[in-house]
Amino acid sequence: MSRPPEDRAMAYRRIASREIYRNPWIGVQVHQIEHPDGASGEHLLVVTPAASAVVVDDGGDLLFARQPRFGADTDVLELVKGGAAPDESALDCAKRELREELGVVATQWEPMGMLMEIPSIVSQSVNVFLARGIEHVLDEPEDVERIELVRVPAREAIGAAAAGKIDDAVTVAALLRYGIATGILGLK
Repeated sequence: MSRPPEDRAMAYRRIASREIYRNPWIGVQVHQIEHPDGASGEHLLVVTPAASAVVVDDGGDLLFARQPRFGADTDVLELVKGGAAPDESALDCAKRELREELGVVATQWEPMGMLMEIPSIVSQSVNVFLARGIEHVLDEPEDVERIELVRVPAREAIGAAAAGKIDDAVTVAALLRYGIATGILGLK
């Protein structure tokens, strides 16, 4: 089990770093480090902008994005999520991504905390929000995006996540939080 947040301290010492790749969405750095036990080493870090993800509750159904993902080499069913522009708040990022990817705006927004995608190599956490009071508008996907809106009853979505049929890590963790918050999982 991990230490409580108040006890967390950086256990690695960064000696030097260099960027080996950058595009508008992501950077890759190589760090020369000292491990907690004093051993020298090298570590790769994927540097991303702050990101937001949205659990979209439309009257008990959840709205997901299905889109092709290069690393998985398949289409992935996941929450709407994306990186923030410089000086964009986490909530404004969530609202923009929801409109761009699914053509949805919401009147009610609740924060659901932060999640770490791959804390060993990814620099930023994902801010998760719950959106309700849904209205459909024109979507505005980026030119390279091919996104399909998928509607799934909330209980069915949580069951699919538990069964491994929804396997995006941020989506699964956010569905757990949603299931607890709404009482669907009986842990409220």
